[in-house]
Amino acid sequence: MSQFEKRLACVVAADGSVVRGYLIEECEYDGANEYTLTWGVPLRGSEAKTNFAGTVGSAEDEPVLPGLVTVRLGPADNQMRVCTFDAGGNPAARPFHIACFRDR
Repeated sequence: MSQFEKRLACVVAADGSVVRGYLIEECEYDGANEYTLTWGVPLRGSEAKTNFAGTVGSAEDEPVLPGLVTVRLGPADNQMRVCTFDAGGNPAARPFHIACFRDR
């Protein structure tokens, strides 16, 4: 890439399918509540440091049950892991929105 990408974003359905996004390559879903997102650029390392914002939200226009999202970096420099929970904190599949803000 000739220009440093400062933001990444995506919407993922509860089943792990990527509905839309920018520079998202894939999402792997464990079948319970953990999603591994792979981006087209690194989130950490010598190239970038990244901050995240995530929320439970509809993939399209479907109703969404309340829930929580946690985010952490993944095993590779261009991966992150998202876990979703119901409102009581129990593991539950939920659609979500993620924004990543990259700094050098």
